[in-house]
Amino acid sequence: MALTRFTQYRLVLAGYVAQTFAMGGFALWAPTFLHRVHHLSNEEAGSYFGRALVIAGLVATLTGGFVATAWQKRTGRGYAGMLALSSVLTAPVAFVAFSTDDLAVSKLALAASMFLIFLSTGPVNTLILETVPATMRATAMAGLIFAIHLFGDLWSPRIVGHFSDRWDDLQRAALWVLPGALVVSAFFWCWLVWVTKQTDRAEPLAGD
Repeated sequence: MALTRFTQYRLVLAGYVAQTFAMGGFALWAPTFLHRVHHLSNEEAGSYFGRALVIAGLVATLTGGFVATAWQKRTGRGYAGMLALSSVLTAPVAFVAFSTDDLAVSKLALAASMFLIFLSTGPVNTLILETVPATMRATAMAGLIFAIHLFGDLWSPRIVGHFSDRWDDLQRAALWVLPGALVVSAFFWCWLVWVTKQTDRAEPLAGD
């Protein structure tokens, strides 16, 4: 596939697949986690996580886009840097969310995880378009949508459920599968920052 020639595109895509894997698991299992592990009612758990997801997602998407754009203008690496920052910060916060025995800490960490993970929403879509030639942007976006669902959130809820049943322990399954996916995302997006640094800053991104 022609898109695979573009290193930055590959790295953005790989990191986003891993992040979407984690997000799919969060979306399905976080309320159940609060119910089973911390003994909230299903209604309380679903209501809390739903509100946290909507509010944190909206605020983070706007914040991440604004900060990344300003960062990009100053250094030329703001979009890639925001992706790396988002994933590097989300992984340990998610680990805390699923490992703590304190309900208040778990709820706060889950909300913080949602905020941090959504910081990348604007920059990731911008980079998908700017790391390929203009004539391939539609194909690049289609490839992104296909990949993140086929290799990301399609399977993560099932995988968490599988390990939860196998170990009879949802906390253990969520703890290792979801933060682990975020570590993989952080790896690819930190690599992206490094690749971007090696690129001649005077040279426009492909497609400009």
